[in-house]
Amino acid sequence: MTDRVDLLAHFPPPSTPRPQQARLLASLADAIAEALDDPAAPRVFFVEAPPGVGKSHVAMALARWSGDAYLLTSQKLLQDQYEREFGADLQLVKGRDNYRCERYPEVSVPTSRGMCRRPHGPPCQCPYARAKAAALAGPIFCTNTSYFATLRHWRSEQLRKRRLLIIDEAHNLEAQLVNVFTVAFPPGETMAWFGGPLPRLDTAEEYRSLMRDHLEGLEGQLESLERALEVLRPPGVDAETFLSMPPSRAEQELMAERESLEGALARVRFFVDAEEREWIVRFPPEPGATLELVPLTVTSMARELLSESAELVVLSSAYLGHRSALAECFGLDESSVRSFTSDSPFPLAQRRIDYRPVGALSKSSLARLEPALFAEVAAILAAHPREKGLIHAASYAGGRRLVAHLAARAPLLSRRLIWVESTEAKSQALDLHRASQAPTVLVSPSLREGVDLPDDFLRFQIVTKMPYPDLGDPWTAARQARDPRWYALETAKALVQAYGRSCRHADDHGVTYVLDGQFERFLTHYRVLLPPWLLDAIHVAMRARHPEASFEC
Repeated sequence: MTDRVDLLAHFPPPSTPRPQQARLLASLADAIAEALDDPAAPRVFFVEAPPGVGKSHVAMALARWSGDAYLLTSQKLLQDQYEREFGADLQLVKGRDNYRCERYPEVSVPTSRGMCRRPHGPPCQCPYARAKAAALAGPIFCTNTSYFATLRHWRSEQLRKRRLLIIDEAHNLEAQLVNVFTVAFPPGETMAWFGGPLPRLDTAEEYRSLMRDHLEGLEGQLESLERALEVLRPPGVDAETFLSMPPSRAEQELMAERESLEGALARVRFFVDAEEREWIVRFPPEPGATLELVPLTVTSMARELLSESAELVVLSSAYLGHRSALAECFGLDESSVRSFTSDSPFPLAQRRIDYRPVGALSKSSLARLEPALFAEVAAILAAHPREKGLIHAASYAGGRRLVAHLAARAPLLSRRLIWVESTEAKSQALDLHRASQAPTVLVSPSLREGVDLPDDFLRFQIVTKMPYPDLGDPWTAARQARDPRWYALETAKALVQAYGRSCRHADDHGVTYVLDGQFERFLTHYRVLLPPWLLDAIHVAMRARHPEASFEC
């Protein structure tokens, strides 16, 4: 018999476990002890805990107990949060482009184009190499899920099987794995690799035949890039002297192209060989669009990742969805999985929902209802003149229309807005929002998750439109056709994530405004998909909106 598993003894100091954390860890300890004693017992654990419970501390207690863990996060922003809070306990590694080559201190050169990546470059211990070596050798290897999945599939020999795998924010694991295995052909690279644009074909099978014919040419293109890098060294200059000089812009561009082609070649080979899998063609009609070949499902990839990386697996999020659907998506037997949930530690008064529908927003009704939607947003901004907030736009196009509308019709209100124009702009926008003394309001379609805005950084937020996945995207449409449950579940998960941006700890408070009448329709059909702690807040909001009606959650 295994000795009692005491996870609380490994809770990261100096923090003290909160009641919800203690209950989760006690339940997980019993499940782990059973798994260690019984090979047939479940070894994959789903952990669902709403914002404020402190899932990162639960994850660290598990990782510290194991002494041999992979700890994965969904975004680099969350990696940074783990490093700030638990840096002494874990070994963190990111992709090469996040580190600077130390051999050229006078210029900024990422390690992906540093000395060791140049022709005849010596093996080195650059910041990336040191971080990766420390993570591989350390007790807690912390990285983002995409980096780990890429390394696990194409460099699996580097990652030994560990005692424990923890995937934080695992509600988007499927999407991240889909991105890892997607083959993309941006127009610039297409011209360089194929000598012209790729044809528009109807099916992935047609592209498979085309790519099979092009594989040899792509490999030849990679060899040509290697030769082009070689001839950049001027005649009469020895390799050592040349390497001591920082790479020119031309050399860095060639190295970047080589790295891009190496990644594309690996994915093309995977695509060509994966005839038994169903793939979707994503090739927008606009000139200069990127062709993407996207796996419809990642069942086999997920099953391999979860079974081969560690003896025990923990998937954690505020909300993962129904156990049966998740197990099916990841190729797991439902009997091999156990679920653990926690209630919200916060009173409803601190995490209110205010339902103010302007109409049921859809593709057909959007143009008609947007003026009313924008007017309601302006009214809410005016009602919070001295408070910071967040507006969840439906899309980048919709966000731009909102910002332009307010700039034209409510310039005083619009001055508070910080428009986040891309995923890459998130970090800078968040820094500006936090640093400003003004009552700034972030506007973005990409801040539903992985963003911590406690206290006065967010006192109100606005969900302008229900976060349905875009059925105009071929992959989304095909995935929904394969499993209609998936579409509703993804919407539920996105709604949970958006709601979770407000009220981050016991002394915090914030209000969430919902302006889309589709919210009520979604509840009518799919309230069973939402966690009880969210339904409690929805029930109060609906009673306030319809005091004479009966509304059951």
